[in-house]
Amino acid sequence: MNNDDYLIKLKNPEVWFEHAFAQKMVADKLLVDVIMKKDFLLSLRKESNLNKYVALWSNALYHYGIGIENGLKGIIVKNQPELVNFEISGDDVILHDIGGKASRNHDLYSLANRAGMLDRNNDYRKGGFGGKLTKNVLQSLSDMIRWAARYPLPNNSAKVFRMDDDVPSVCVYGFHVLDVICPIFDYFKSLRELNGEVDEDYLEEYLHGVTKKAEDLMRKSQEKVNGNDTGRTVVGEI
Repeated sequence: MNNDDYLIKLKNPEVWFEHAFAQKMVADKLLVDVIMKKDFLLSLRKESNLNKYVALWSNALYHYGIGIENGLKGIIVKNQPELVNFEISGDDVILHDIGGKASRNHDLYSLANRAGMLDRNNDYRKGGFGGKLTKNVLQSLSDMIRWAARYPLPNNSAKVFRMDDDVPSVCVYGFHVLDVICPIFDYFKSLRELNGEVDEDYLEEYLHGVTKKAEDLMRKSQEKVNGNDTGRTVVGEI
């Protein structure tokens, strides 16, 4: 790829959003076509061994995490192009990072802050998201990208993510994590351009949808705390 083509792609937020949704598609396929298949779930119960489940679910979360990272970079490319750090050296364009250190070490929570997604006046926050649960999910997904879905151990025991005690683990490690992940991709979709302009109809639909999802998420979290969870299946319930 020549330098001109590279720079055109690098500076085009749609390229990053497209890759974000491609990664989500891979994760969705793993979840729907493999993990949630009745035969697979029954086999886990018979084998009394969750290693296959953990391997598949970890890799689904890895792709969700990579998708979110690409989407956040798309937001930065779109709104803060000065944070795209590259240099031209001879015949090569060398990309150093998009968004600074958070980009280089796959820190999704810091990258989300840098992208402005967690600002109080942001539409994502107005939908009821962006609090401690979102922080814990993004930190957990960062671990999936860095090592958890790729290696048995990190290169430092201190690098293992430790969730906040007041956040139910089911909301981070079970299928409830999708209640945080899906609205993030909805937010990315709301930012994509249609014929050079923001799709206002979709944006209005998005804001209504995330408000309802926020209410459902708070209800499910409270049910889990109270011991009456009726939500999605989690590992311990298989």
